[in-house]
Amino acid sequence: MLTVEIHENYAKAIDELIKKSGMYSSRSEFLKDAIRKNYEELIKFDKGLSEIHELGKKIGADARAKGYNGGLLTKEERTKIALEYAKERGIKL
Repeated sequence: MLTVEIHENYAKAIDELIKKSGMYSSRSEFLKDAIRKNYEELIKFDKGLSEIHELGKKIGADARAKGYNGGLLTKEERTKIALEYAKERGIKL
């Protein structure tokens, strides 16, 4: 959770542009996207963090390729993943 206070003129201008463009469903979505874009630029200054971020993107792509749609996993899905992990590492349950 993040609370941001901006000048009323900016808020009105952002709301008008969001409405005209149709690019975002709300001011919150606009701000989240702005933060994500700036974060992408900022992490370039920290090699370790940048590597972790890139690895996270690869893991996300792999998960989507295996059918993950971004929602919360069911108990059955979590169990299946745990069993696959154990099998890959030779752990007998």
